Amino acid sequence: MLEPVKGGLWYAYVLGSLILVAALLAVLSLLPRRAKRYIVMTVTLLGGLFYALEFFLPTHPMMVGDDPNADGNFLTPFIVPMANVLPAISACAVGLGVINLFQLHGKRALKRNADSINSIAFFVSCIGMAAVWIASKQPQASPLSKALGKILFEGALQNLDATMFSIIAFYITSAAYRAFRVRSMEATLLLATAIIVMLGQITIGQLLTAWIPPRYDFLHVEVIRNWILTKINAPATRAIAIGLGIGSLAVGLRIWLGLERGSYFDE
Repeated sequence: MLEPVKGGLWYAYVLGSLILVAALLAVLSLLPRRAKRYIVMTVTLLGGLFYALEFFLPTHPMMVGDDPNADGNFLTPFIVPMANVLPAISACAVGLGVINLFQLHGKRALKRNADSINSIAFFVSCIGMAAVWIASKQPQASPLSKALGKILFEGALQNLDATMFSIIAFYITSAAYRAFRVRSMEATLLLATAIIVMLGQITIGQLLTAWIPPRYDFLHVEVIRNWILTKINAPATRAIAIGLGIGSLAVGLRIWLGLERGSYFDE
């Protein structure tokens, strides 16, 4: 089921998929709002129900993939084909983002104001990068296209990303300075904890308490830093992660059951 294909058949599948998706979207756009809502809700409910049933149904011995001793139920063999939908959904999400950026920068470029040069640079960079990268990944790509793709990706994009994050570090530092200003007991504790952790991370900070005898090693700044990270910070981080997980589960259930407001073509 859904075996990978190559050559002309692959292009035929891609073209057929695009035509099918365009036709479905066209039909969906012609339907009334209420009909769209019920269709999307039904598809979402069935899609989530498949994974829920596969996970909770009792398992029994059956052949799954290349392992004859694997356990599963009658839905398990369809997990991998169904999972192939996730890259398609991700590609659609990326496509919507690109369309949104093209619309936004297209309007700005047409205004011909001081910011138009940035929008033109976006179009040139996006189209040029995509064209070069696709050309460099072809089976019969020329050495020039491969070298150009490597230069643009490793020589330009990665360095620009590093530069951007380096600049963001200064904003984070300024935000930390504003947060660490001693105005209350909580801010004082935050400031003291941050200083201890930062001193425990660097060699100079560790040298400040290196003179303390080994019998009192619990007073070493690196030991205190490790205690803060493992005994105080770790439980708090896990509690936040558990809260995020419960919140994500609640939101997922609301979307799955059609209870989330603002979804499924609501007014």
